Amino acid sequence: MSRTGKKLQLYAFESDQDVWNNKQIYLLDIPTVWREFIRQFYNGVKLPFATKPLGKKLQSIFPQIVSVNNQFYQDENRPWLIATQPVPVGMILLLAKGWMNQIATRQGVAAPDDLDMNTMDWRSEAVDSILNRDSRLEYELLPALVAHQFCLSPKQLHLEQQDELVELTFSQVYATQRAECMSEPITTRAGTFSYVVRFRLQYRAGEHGRLLLMVSAGIRRFITKPQETKYLKGGINSTLLISMDNPLINDNAMGLRSYASLSFRREGGIGSYTRWSEGLDELFCDVLWGNSLSTEDILTNPANYHTGSSSKIWIVHNNRVFNHSPYIEAGISIQEKMGFYEMVRGSLSDWRPLAPLPLVQKPKREGTGGRVKGLIPPVYCAHDKDFVLEVWGSDSLYQCVIEALKAKKYKGKLLAEQVDGDVFRLNSSSRNRIIVVKCDRKDYVDGLDRGALKDLADEHRTNKILRSIEHVKGNQALTCSLIEILPKDEWKKLGEGTDPKQAVRKGFQLTGRMTQFVYPESGAKKSKRKKDKPESNYIHKVFNCILDLLGDTGVIDYKAYLDVNEQRPIIAYDLVSGDKGIYAILTKFENGILMVKSRGLEEWVPLSEAVLQTDQFDPLPKAPDAQKKEMARWFGEQLRVERMIGKEPIVLVEAGLRYKGLDGIQNNKIVRGKDPELPGWIQNERGMTVIRVNSNDDVPAYGFIPMSFSIGVYSDHESGLYYGVGNKPKTQMNIAKAMTKYDNLGTAFQQPRVVEYMPLGPMDRQDRERLAWTVHRLREVCITFESTTAQPYPLKMTGTLKKYLQFKEYGFSEAEAEFLEL
Repeated sequence: MSRTGKKLQLYAFESDQDVWNNKQIYLLDIPTVWREFIRQFYNGVKLPFATKPLGKKLQSIFPQIVSVNNQFYQDENRPWLIATQPVPVGMILLLAKGWMNQIATRQGVAAPDDLDMNTMDWRSEAVDSILNRDSRLEYELLPALVAHQFCLSPKQLHLEQQDELVELTFSQVYATQRAECMSEPITTRAGTFSYVVRFRLQYRAGEHGRLLLMVSAGIRRFITKPQETKYLKGGINSTLLISMDNPLINDNAMGLRSYASLSFRREGGIGSYTRWSEGLDELFCDVLWGNSLSTEDILTNPANYHTGSSSKIWIVHNNRVFNHSPYIEAGISIQEKMGFYEMVRGSLSDWRPLAPLPLVQKPKREGTGGRVKGLIPPVYCAHDKDFVLEVWGSDSLYQCVIEALKAKKYKGKLLAEQVDGDVFRLNSSSRNRIIVVKCDRKDYVDGLDRGALKDLADEHRTNKILRSIEHVKGNQALTCSLIEILPKDEWKKLGEGTDPKQAVRKGFQLTGRMTQFVYPESGAKKSKRKKDKPESNYIHKVFNCILDLLGDTGVIDYKAYLDVNEQRPIIAYDLVSGDKGIYAILTKFENGILMVKSRGLEEWVPLSEAVLQTDQFDPLPKAPDAQKKEMARWFGEQLRVERMIGKEPIVLVEAGLRYKGLDGIQNNKIVRGKDPELPGWIQNERGMTVIRVNSNDDVPAYGFIPMSFSIGVYSDHESGLYYGVGNKPKTQMNIAKAMTKYDNLGTAFQQPRVVEYMPLGPMDRQDRERLAWTVHRLREVCITFESTTAQPYPLKMTGTLKKYLQFKEYGFSEAEAEFLEL
């Protein structure tokens, strides 16, 4: 079937609100004496301890509890607990009193008095009644109720390659800001994993009042082998899923099982190397008959917590914490995603699926015909400067770079041609020379000496590089450094915090060099594809590093640039996090050149210069309100400057900025056919066109009908919203639509990300479609991955600046790759 016959199915549903409004739920208020007991420790800003563990404890035991108010000590109008059916109050009081006693002991005060159970009871209320009193509950309560309903009965997954249906039993997982259903873990010779279905409630842009239930599916991989905890990556929160049997009802007669998501971290140099992130060792003592729950024991003896105990605990794999990769790769197939969508549709008759979206035809491009496309070079460079490609590493890496430039192709054409030995010419109209230079890596990239220098180790290494390496002089060439560095597994032998990459990048930046790191061939991750030879796989990695460096200098895909075919400048606005704060970044793409501007660097400079001048960037104020005002003010000021010099730009605004100061692009404020209310914007002034670009998690997951892979821009032609799906990356090209995770555990599945475009302002349908395709084609311009990027080029390249603004590693929980899309 041709692409025009395929339709894009967004995995989202509309609610029959009347059905949910009349559903009865059960509410339980916190006893006043307990509220006052906790409130005594509140200093007007925060408590000296977290209250979330109590809620997580209750939800790990009672799946009927779908909502917990962790701010019960402040919010008297909102119920403490919401459940689908009453849980015996005596059990709740007993378990909560144990937590209160622990708090009293730690704070050195008397525990609250025992309560009379007759003074507490659940009360029944309709969903619409409680939402009318507290609309904040809507986004938490409705997805939780949907997830609870989904878990009530076993499910069957139909896969084409399986003779029998795959039987699945789901449990609810309680975590922050999402409702989740996880299948009973599936154990294979390759490892253990679960299928996961997530629900979230969301309004779409310009459709305030049309509440959608978003559905996504993926897998969760588990660590099942004993861990040497002293070798885990430190300072990063990682997840344990905990489910407790009800200790007071034989055989868990209340029915379902549920999991709470708790976190641990590697911390400390001797003895117990890990601990709960929130100090939870005694949290489950009353459930475990007086025994504490130790992260060390869970991590070193995981099998003890899988079967035959009063608790079930699963260690979730995290790439940033565990030093080895599981054989089971991330992601699930398009067939499995479609299967879970159909499963949800069959289970939730009160929610109506969105209508499939037809393809928007490509606008005809003015200019030369298709015959010329075969004659154009693969890349475009807007200047004729030389590229000095320094190779800081072994002789084998140097030879690999030479071979990659000689033999590797970019989209079917050689990237460069060899002129003489280590001199090449870029295959572009500018014919830039690429001069490869072998450099001695010396000890610049050895592990940092944290033991002696502690927090000064990074600065010490940066200063050493500044003293030792000759600074780049003049502006006749751009210097790019490919640096061979030890693989992650080697750093654990040297101790915590010894990875030098960030300090090395800073030192090289200050000497006038852009950087990219590569592991030695012996330390590179082995390809699991049988047809891949180790040497060819490594050359491909090195070639990707070269593309990354050239991309950071502003080299782009030539065909994609011609396809964009936009005469107006394209400006993009986004915020970038760095060590010193949040930075407001503007980029401008015009005549094939990407320019950059930021507070502190008020003149447009090419990307390659901006990378080396990030020290001049001035971060936004730290106070949240002041930060929002300044990011909006500066944006408006820069728009006015562009208009004053006669520019009529297309302005791309990242949708996430609606939470950070640009209130005018919020979902409930933008309207199809009207200009957004943005700072510096003169209403009805036709000199600029704003397009909101959303590549965040609030864009629905998707599939194609009939099931297939496809690309293009899709729309219902009524909402003003357009959805773009790009090409698969090279790593996914050999994956057939019939393949599934269930049968191919060692294969990574990643679907190209769908991105939402919304052209704003008065215009006809033809102009909106042209602009949507312009944004979509901009996603093809970056050369780094030889594939469609999640964001259009002017927004995508702010990520390059982030590498040079953020040198510290931050200890946040990593988003699970199982749900990530490219």
